[in-house]
Amino acid sequence: MPKGLARVMAEGAGRAAGVVRSSSGATAHVAGRATAAFQCLVSALDRQGYPIRFMGGWRAHGSVRGSLHPAGLALDINQYGRNVTRPRMPRNEVTLANSCMLVAGAQWANADSGHFQLGGWSGGGRHYAGRHRDHRPQRYANAR
Repeated sequence: MPKGLARVMAEGAGRAAGVVRSSSGATAHVAGRATAAFQCLVSALDRQGYPIRFMGGWRAHGSVRGSLHPAGLALDINQYGRNVTRPRMPRNEVTLANSCMLVAGAQWANADSGHFQLGGWSGGGRHYAGRHRDHRPQRYANAR
């Protein structure tokens, strides 16, 4: 595991002290230090009229290897699988995320629309989950 990712995960590990809420009533637990940034994004999507049906935030297990979900530093919105959201994310998904100091999975070379994480770790210019050497199915934090 890259040192930068290990540091970020250690800083947030086990600290799902924040709750993010959408106007539709969907909620997700995230790290306390990430709550404001994720709430910024969710509120911006709400203002735009984007329907948030469910969110997946902190999860102790079941995430893709190297994920920031176990540290509470990642949030999935309406995500059914990698780069699959229903309804589709708005076209300004990346702009909204970046304005809230978040990294959008949609901006990665190996896109993952609907996934957002706290800025400061983007896998050193490459998407961390795209580095798998095996071909086992990936499990998502909000698996439904």
